[in-house]
Amino acid sequence: MDSAQRLALIKSVKLPNELRNLVNQSVALLGQVIQRELGKKSFERIESLRSSMATLRDTSNEKAFSQLKKSYQNLESLSQKERHEIARAFTLMLELMNACENAYRSYRLEFKNSKEQASAERPHSITYVLTAHPTEARSPQNISIFHEIQNLLIEILSKIEEQGRSEFDLRNENSLLHLLEIAWRSPIVRDRSPKVKDEAEHIYSMLFREQVLCNMTDEAVAQVPISISSWVGGDKDGHPGVDEKTFVQSLTLSRQNIIKLISSYIDDVQNTLKLFKSPELQKLLATLERSLKPLRQIRAGDIKKVEAFKKFIVTINFKYQGNVGYLHPQLIRINKLIETFPGLVVPLELRESSEVLMTPANKRSKLAIFKMLQTLEKISRGGDPTFYARGFIISMTESADHLRTAAQYQIAIFGEVLLPIIPLFEEATSLKNSEQIMSEVLKDPLISKSARNHWDGIIEMMVGYSDSSKEAGVLASRLAIAEALPKLEKVCEKAQFTPTFFHGSGGSIDRGGGSIEDQTAWWPKSALRNYKVTVQGEMVERSFATPAIARRQVETIVESATHGLSKTFKGGNQPAVDQFALEITKQYRKTITEPDFLKMVEAATPYSYLNVLKIGSRPSKRSTGLTVKGLRAIPWILCWTQTRVLFPTWWGVGQAWANSTDSQKKSLKKAFRDFPVFTSYIKALGFTLAKIELSVWHMYLEQSHLKPQEIIESYNLFKQEFERTKQCYFEICEQKDLLWFRPWLGDSINLRSAMIHPLNLLQILAKKEKDPQLLRVTVTGVSSGMLTTG
Repeated sequence: MDSAQRLALIKSVKLPNELRNLVNQSVALLGQVIQRELGKKSFERIESLRSSMATLRDTSNEKAFSQLKKSYQNLESLSQKERHEIARAFTLMLELMNACENAYRSYRLEFKNSKEQASAERPHSITYVLTAHPTEARSPQNISIFHEIQNLLIEILSKIEEQGRSEFDLRNENSLLHLLEIAWRSPIVRDRSPKVKDEAEHIYSMLFREQVLCNMTDEAVAQVPISISSWVGGDKDGHPGVDEKTFVQSLTLSRQNIIKLISSYIDDVQNTLKLFKSPELQKLLATLERSLKPLRQIRAGDIKKVEAFKKFIVTINFKYQGNVGYLHPQLIRINKLIETFPGLVVPLELRESSEVLMTPANKRSKLAIFKMLQTLEKISRGGDPTFYARGFIISMTESADHLRTAAQYQIAIFGEVLLPIIPLFEEATSLKNSEQIMSEVLKDPLISKSARNHWDGIIEMMVGYSDSSKEAGVLASRLAIAEALPKLEKVCEKAQFTPTFFHGSGGSIDRGGGSIEDQTAWWPKSALRNYKVTVQGEMVERSFATPAIARRQVETIVESATHGLSKTFKGGNQPAVDQFALEITKQYRKTITEPDFLKMVEAATPYSYLNVLKIGSRPSKRSTGLTVKGLRAIPWILCWTQTRVLFPTWWGVGQAWANSTDSQKKSLKKAFRDFPVFTSYIKALGFTLAKIELSVWHMYLEQSHLKPQEIIESYNLFKQEFERTKQCYFEICEQKDLLWFRPWLGDSINLRSAMIHPLNLLQILAKKEKDPQLLRVTVTGVSSGMLTTG
């Protein structure tokens, strides 16, 4: 076995052999590239580092820390150039592993029908809201090349199956080797902070590539309407880069992608018509092609041009069916595009904070959100503004007055309340008061009339996971949402409105993520009937990686929602769980408000370097002071993900369990079996505990500027709580494996662990040496490594 093969040797008995072999051999090819580019000595240094990290999860924290410290000292003695080379090598390995996994998932997916009976109630709609994740740092070149690698791997796997082989050898795959050479030479991270335009281009490139959209919206997949909207360009809340210009810019970018698709479909229809004698149709299609040009830029009165185009399509459909006997498949696709995007754009969700909205009336015309609404009125005048903006979200909604004021903005601009006003309940107090707020709002004559006349009788409400988790911990956040949803459902139904819930959840556990089955297991039926969630930046790439993955995601949503709709909703009070959550929150808040804890966060995590990471267009902090409240929720979670300690999900659980009586513990065990929201949290807890690396966190503490005694006390505090929390988990589940419910995840975590450790060490060095480029690469690498495992 040569050194390149040794670099790729990853042992796993639970992951499928094909995936394991694909990873092994792909990374071995990357090893060849690294050896050729850096030379044998540098390559062997990387291999030695990887080998020393590979066994750390099987040793004690103390031994692992000792090895990490030794490796850190070795890295410290290297030149800046050598550190950057090592960071590049391990980051590319992790990205290649993710490409292998996406390729394997796509290759293995079987499109199956729902197991539910045909007569069972299915969801009425699925809505994805695409957002830019504020921790995105990968360069466009890097994203593009690994997408090519992923597609090539799918092609290779398909050929292997066609040939009936169970074993394969990638050593002669020169096309893959060539792409890896390009990946090595391409920049991994952006050299500047992304602008809103960059983020919009990124998410639209995912959505509109290679039949992804067609596979999602094909009615044969789910027989459920799919809607897609975006926050990018419409989310003004706390974002100085969003205004009426970026609003139009984002709409224009999606319009150009949709027109490009339509134009390609028209070309296909024109080629088909060469086989038929129909000069009239050919002339109509040529006119249709020309009519796309004035649509490329969005200006005042745009809706009239869109409606004229749609009428022309109806004429062509009629003529084509009359001449040929049935519609061309590409005309059907154009019709589906128009149905999905009636404004020929990906509509935006406008958002502004309640604090800004309450600006005195005589000063509102100067606000960016007011100008955005004015621009919306101009481009949609005479038509439906929801073609361009799906709704008006009011973040930090804490009173009915906030929603009444949002209505007044629309009255001042449209003369009516045409856009649905969507309250965002995202903190404990607002979630607790949400029932009272909505009860008052629905009695308001203006809002209730608008809902009936313009919103199809639908009342939409958004619940936020990230801020509530940051504030009180994950369990309290989920319980608060689980308690609020059925109450809000009843308030709306009592007023004879249809409730729709918009879930602001993300990919990670801390942001409300997890498997679709676990996420939806505790939702009330109204939330299942109209499924609406945010899909954040890194999950846009994951969910839309290939057409097959995108399609299967829709099927999974339909299956989970259909299953949930067939069951009796299990809500109600669970006193033992509520008390447990209160105790966890007490411990969590006590910790995050202590000055010494905040000092430790600043010293040991990437908190102080958020401003140099160039990871998003939105500012990472709401204020300059060091407070948890002043830090946005997602960068807060980034600090804990990068340091591998994943604090918000589990902190306080062990202490709360230790403080519980035997009777309370017995009730919690029963709740784990019977109470879906608690079941899903405990499984998420096991998932999180399996990923924690206390020895790595110890290194961050050790190399901070904290005093020796402070380091010892901080580490011991985390270690003690971690051990108590594991004990709690095992006793509640009555299992001995943290990932008993999904065994392959343990292998997935182990597979990446040895690759992530060196990046953590380099990140610590980057902080110490004030090397922003190395810091950005390591943040990207750690994020790539943690992505598959949550």
